[in-house]
Amino acid sequence: MTGWMISCREATRLTLEGEDRRLPLTERLSLRLHRRVCTNCRRFARQVALMREASARWRHYTED
Repeated sequence: MTGWMISCREATRLTLEGEDRRLPLTERLSLRLHRRVCTNCRRFARQVALMREASARWRHYTED
């Protein structure tokens, strides 16, 4: 990460990595700032969350 504003590519990477691990404070803040100004990255984060929720429901459904 260089500078205070990350690119969409970096935001995408951090969004996906954030699914697997807790991001350090600096990365979380950079990602939050980027999403405040980038509609596409906000949309991508919502899509990732939707897929996570759908996967969890599917696992619960198949276990029953």
